[in-house]
Amino acid sequence: MARKLKKTITRKLFLIQLLTSLVLVSGMYVFVQWSFDRGFIRYVEQRERQLIDGLSEQLAADYAAHGGWESLRTSPRRWLQLVLSSVGHPVQGDRFERILARLHADEWPPKQLPQPPPGLPQPLEWRIRLLDAGQQVVYGRTGEPIAEFKLYPIENTGAVVGYLGMRADEVSFAVGHDLQFAEQQNKSFLLIALVMLVISAAIAMPLARYFVDPIRAVTNASRRLASGDYSPRISHKTDDELGQLARDFNELAHTLSRNEALRRQWVADISHELRTPVTILRGEIEAIRDGTYALNAEAVESLHEETLHLSRLIDDLYELSMSDIGALDYHKVPLNLGAAATDVLEGLERAFDARSIQLESHGLDDAQAIIHADPDRIAQLLSNILQNSLRYTDNGGRVRLTVAVQERRVRLTLEDSAPGVSGQDLTRLFDRLYRGDSSRNRKVAGTGLGLAICRNIVEAHDGTIAAEASTLGGLCIRVQLPLSVEAPT
Repeated sequence: MARKLKKTITRKLFLIQLLTSLVLVSGMYVFVQWSFDRGFIRYVEQRERQLIDGLSEQLAADYAAHGGWESLRTSPRRWLQLVLSSVGHPVQGDRFERILARLHADEWPPKQLPQPPPGLPQPLEWRIRLLDAGQQVVYGRTGEPIAEFKLYPIENTGAVVGYLGMRADEVSFAVGHDLQFAEQQNKSFLLIALVMLVISAAIAMPLARYFVDPIRAVTNASRRLASGDYSPRISHKTDDELGQLARDFNELAHTLSRNEALRRQWVADISHELRTPVTILRGEIEAIRDGTYALNAEAVESLHEETLHLSRLIDDLYELSMSDIGALDYHKVPLNLGAAATDVLEGLERAFDARSIQLESHGLDDAQAIIHADPDRIAQLLSNILQNSLRYTDNGGRVRLTVAVQERRVRLTLEDSAPGVSGQDLTRLFDRLYRGDSSRNRKVAGTGLGLAICRNIVEAHDGTIAAEASTLGGLCIRVQLPLSVEAPT
């Protein structure tokens, strides 16, 4: 059984272009043929009318010169010469004499003339009849009804002295002697149309392939993406929709490749972070079981600290995953950011005092620092960045918290003293599970998720968060949140 042809885009484009070409070429052929026929008929009719007018003037001059038609009636030679010369087909010599010999009284045109091809009338010169002013035949055939003739008056000094007549059916077919030329032209038009159609078909297929090749490249590359290979890229050399499609695909492939790398790094980092406390717990428990370590208060405290660290890590992972998928509930209300920061500072004041870290605050009492936010999430944000400073700032250091309203935004700035953060670490400080190798990160075993959670909270409130070097010698975190529309102006 023959295989059914698949209707590809290439075939569809080819058929569409071919059909369009067929319609255009056919329409042009019909229109050109119609226009040519009408124009050609008008041209021939005007040409024959000019010939008749010229013959009428010569006959009028002959009438005036001889005072009537009698002289012309009795001179078939002069009549034949006038007719043949007026239509541009003068005949001389023996041929003229043979035609003249066939011309008898009351018989025009002569008998035994060459017959035209089938379907065509006789030439104009043999279809002319001459009538006098009373519409009596001067040159014609006896018995032809005058009503069947179309008459063209011959005037002399303003008076009608005769008529040139042609049969009505011969007038309607006046272009017959030139129809062969018209038919040849129509055949040429048809041949040209067919050639143009063949050329269009020859051009349509390469054009269809040219337009489909980029789509085929995207299809093949998409299959590789679906199979897990994110390396294919599509070269784009145009600025049209196909070029934009190629650029969008390349951006998609790049994003998928980057996300896959981040996912693998994320899984590896989580595994590493979970493995460390579990390994410590397992080692200490096995040591106690083997009798290497005594089960005393110090050992229990160590196990408790590792358990708390593991619990914090799991909790942070859970909150981060929830914020990533938008599952954290945000109940936003007008909130004074300075007042919220004051509450968090009061809760951490004793912890800062225990490490002799000096706390400074500025602008927390600004009544205009109103944002539309979730109080619990903002408290979590403030607690995370303050605890980050508490965890890493050297004993006896300084922490400064500033709140200010600028250009319809509330700016919160947290600065602390040494140790600082390197420029390379600053760019990745909000990455998940990222902890650089500086002394600031080696001193305390944090989970590495607090600032990542802070970024999610800030972005959920249409704000921005950034880190830079502090003028106090440590880290500076800047948070910007939009001012609430209900804030006083």
